[in-house]
Amino acid sequence: MNTDNLMQAFIPYDINVTNTAMDNTDRTQSIAQQVRETIQMRPSLLDALNLKIVNYSALARVLQEEIGEGSLEAVKAAVIRVADEISIDRSLREEAVQSILKDSKVRLQDKIGVVISPIKLDIPHIVTAHLTDQYVYVVDQTIMKNQLPEKVQFQKNLVALILLSPPSVEDTPGFVAFVTNLLASHNVNIVEFISCSTNTIIILDSSQALQAFSLLQNYT
Repeated sequence: MNTDNLMQAFIPYDINVTNTAMDNTDRTQSIAQQVRETIQMRPSLLDALNLKIVNYSALARVLQEEIGEGSLEAVKAAVIRVADEISIDRSLREEAVQSILKDSKVRLQDKIGVVISPIKLDIPHIVTAHLTDQYVYVVDQTIMKNQLPEKVQFQKNLVALILLSPPSVEDTPGFVAFVTNLLASHNVNIVEFISCSTNTIIILDSSQALQAFSLLQNYT
């Protein structure tokens, strides 16, 4: 057989195999990315995977149906990879957050009020926030002497739980999430939440303030 004919016979085949392999790789990467993005949109799944309490095969079947492509084996492999990544990432993040809490100071301030107004007010305040359609003021209610305008909401007898943290809190992802998840898991409701620089101010109902203080004090 002519050598040129032999080369012509094999080159198209080789190119086809190469392209097919690349397509399969791209498809696998695409499926892995879709699995990762789908899981990351569901905090409950992230928690379950982190705790290693998920049946990978069952979850892969559910995700495969949602994604609408990829083999069950490819989806399951992606789930396992994501679970490993989550476990390492969360472990490092929680260590960093708990280190910050350990170096934080926690204190309570009672007789706190929250004023919500559609117009800007000239009132003494601890902290204020200008939102799209209203102004929110956290105030010491004991020095609020003047009558407030109509349509202004004034919630009284609240407690401010104040966290004073080291500067590293500004560069540490997950600090706010850790604190709010800790309180939510114990059914503590947050009335207002303000995080600015190294200060975190959590406004609570007075009936839940001591419980919240104790929960955070365990880490300091």
